[in-house]
Amino acid sequence: MTQMDEPDLVYKGPWVRSAQHRLFQTLETDYAFPKATCRSLVNLIWDFVNETFGEKIHEGQIVFHAASASEPPGKRISDIKTVPVHLTFHDRNDLNVLSEEGTSALRKHKVIRMANEALDQSGLLTQEDLAVLLCTSRRTIRRDVKELKQQGIDVPTRGTLQDIGPGVTHKSKVVKMWLEGYEYTDIERKTGHSGFSVQRYLSGFSKVVRFYSREYSLPEIRELTDMSERLIQEYLDLYETFKDRPESQMRFRQILSEPMPSKKSLKLCSESPGVMNS
Repeated sequence: MTQMDEPDLVYKGPWVRSAQHRLFQTLETDYAFPKATCRSLVNLIWDFVNETFGEKIHEGQIVFHAASASEPPGKRISDIKTVPVHLTFHDRNDLNVLSEEGTSALRKHKVIRMANEALDQSGLLTQEDLAVLLCTSRRTIRRDVKELKQQGIDVPTRGTLQDIGPGVTHKSKVVKMWLEGYEYTDIERKTGHSGFSVQRYLSGFSKVVRFYSREYSLPEIRELTDMSERLIQEYLDLYETFKDRPESQMRFRQILSEPMPSKKSLKLCSESPGVMNS
């Protein structure tokens, strides 16, 4: 056994025991599907489960109480309203980062992921939160955040969000990479976001594009998707930028081929008592 293989032996345990890998093995062993087909089916099934049961905690996640993003700066910690957020403590891609780039790179990878996951759920982590979650010092987290900023990556913690300003959201950056031809695993590696988050962002983008292509207005799209006007506009800007590019055509065909309800049925649904918009 060569030394090069040792990281796989040491770090693959959590992935091999995961539900995704067990499903992969079942498809490969019991149904004799090719590996590429198994990977596609696992991603498809996981995407469906995530979209259908998105409120439930996923394997590798923990629940953490973060400061509410609506809380103004300057308040004492004891007076800050908190919100429960689901944070991905371990993701399948972490193993590759750890074995190929080391513990420092993995820690930064998790810093990016957890901070953005909290923000997606209307929470903000502090540098102290990240230090506790990652079993390190605040000084180390502060250094990581500074180094990431030098690389052009903003980490939305409670202390830094005010300084980041109204730039393009991380969701749009993820979608842009997908439109440029990157696969899910590449996006996860380059952005630090979990597979669940990447799938959720792309699902949201898909909904916006499909509504827009069927001539829904921006207020209608906002109501039907429960997204901010700013994010919807960023998604529409991406659509206009990439819709005529050859490398993006297949992905747009995939999005636009999915069925959508008519405006009439959506209006009836929204007007029916006890029925919530999807």
